[in-house]
Amino acid sequence: MLTPVTRVVVIGAGHNGLVAAVHLAAGGLSPLVLEQAPRPGGATRSAARTLPGFVHDDHAAFVPMAVASPAMRELRLEDDGLRWVTPSMVMAHPFEDGTAIALHRDVGATAASLGGRAGSGWERAMGQLLPHATTLVETILAPLPPVAGPLRLGGALRRDGLDWARRMLGSIEALGLEIFAGDRRATAWLSGSAQHSGLPPSTAGSGAFGLVLQVLGHSHGWPVPVGGMGSLVDALLARGAREGSRVRCDARVERIITRGGRLTGVRLVSGEEIAADAVISTLSAGPLVGMLEPGALPARLERRLRSWRYGTGAFKLDYALSGPVPWTAAEPREAAVVHVAGALGALEAAAQDGTHGEVPERPALVVGQQSLVDPSRAPAGHHTLYVYAHVPSRYAMGDEDVAARIEAQLERFAPGFAAAVLGRSLRAPHQTEVENPSMVGGDLGGGTMELDQQLVFRPAPELVRYRTPLKGLYVAGASIHPGGAVHGMSGRGAARALLHDRRLRPWRTRAG
Repeated sequence: MLTPVTRVVVIGAGHNGLVAAVHLAAGGLSPLVLEQAPRPGGATRSAARTLPGFVHDDHAAFVPMAVASPAMRELRLEDDGLRWVTPSMVMAHPFEDGTAIALHRDVGATAASLGGRAGSGWERAMGQLLPHATTLVETILAPLPPVAGPLRLGGALRRDGLDWARRMLGSIEALGLEIFAGDRRATAWLSGSAQHSGLPPSTAGSGAFGLVLQVLGHSHGWPVPVGGMGSLVDALLARGAREGSRVRCDARVERIITRGGRLTGVRLVSGEEIAADAVISTLSAGPLVGMLEPGALPARLERRLRSWRYGTGAFKLDYALSGPVPWTAAEPREAAVVHVAGALGALEAAAQDGTHGEVPERPALVVGQQSLVDPSRAPAGHHTLYVYAHVPSRYAMGDEDVAARIEAQLERFAPGFAAAVLGRSLRAPHQTEVENPSMVGGDLGGGTMELDQQLVFRPAPELVRYRTPLKGLYVAGASIHPGGAVHGMSGRGAARALLHDRRLRPWRTRAG
């Protein structure tokens, strides 16, 4: 006989925790979401970190997966006030000679920016991939083992006569050189999108990250929520409250309590104990296993979680600007996202330095110009700027020295940038971890995405279906398949698994 679930705790009020809470509440439960920070949101928060009136996204910023993911689409958060803006020029990649290549929503405009054989190669590739963009995304996000999606996708792409699976499992550098017939400039442009994963362009598996982001740029765009990422959180909170979930902040969980091999609740750092029949954790692998009593999980699984490898950290700078960035190239002056690295060799060198424990002399940067497309982010005539570089989680030099290297790189491609700065906020990897202990070493992705079990079976084969061997404990978050990005799939998956196991009816919509 099943013990009825009356008390469910969700650890973490990031987007996965809030998505899980919506599903649990709609399924007939009354979940309590515990968040250690003063505000909900996790990696999807925004705040006035520089000067009053300037809104900055803390971590996630441009979120194509949020509009492509079934888990987010089915919630219809637009009914709760969420509004999107989708830039027509998605991304620009400038070079040191003052030129740039742009990713537009329109394939033809992108091909023209690439030029020559590279442009023709991109049009051919997108002609084969874009008709299957939705199936591609849903296959990547599907629970393991995926069945229907790969069959549909594989059949479609085989009909097109190209082995895209092989290409995407390889490096983004090799993929680009193949698509663009050896054009290294075009390959640098494509490889820049793999920066978002923290993987060097020559690393196996980076092909999928870089290419899928570019495909999404055409099929869905790289949208931003009007008013900042906090608007997405606000919509999730409103939806959860309407369904019957509760969120409690400044409530850091210290221990997941078990007695006699059975989960009984959680204990906060304050000493308060909260009884629960089931817990969904959205923490990354290391902090999760640190909350469990020794022996709560099988020894092999516990070792796996304790040895989980985290990737490079994000060194983040936010700026309040008196005007737009004075880029030398024309395209970055209009683009929502700018990948600052230059030539393919420079991009590779920066990535390799970061993975080998050194801060790059010339860091590869992901730059967000949200206020160009969303004027609500800054006072009239002013702008925000979002900048991060991947660096080792621990480094010998001072934080200001790292910031100086990042700012020198910005000046290299936008001379006079410093004169536009009105205010600045710096967040080093160690500061990110202090703010959110789940982001170990400032790794926003919940663990390196290298092509091994950390990518395919995150974080271990026993957990990819969101259940754990400890009855009543379920898992979601960036360390769990399908990994990082704002898609909500693991939050939805964990909630559905709990409802299914307790013979409650999972909430579904026609979009789900």
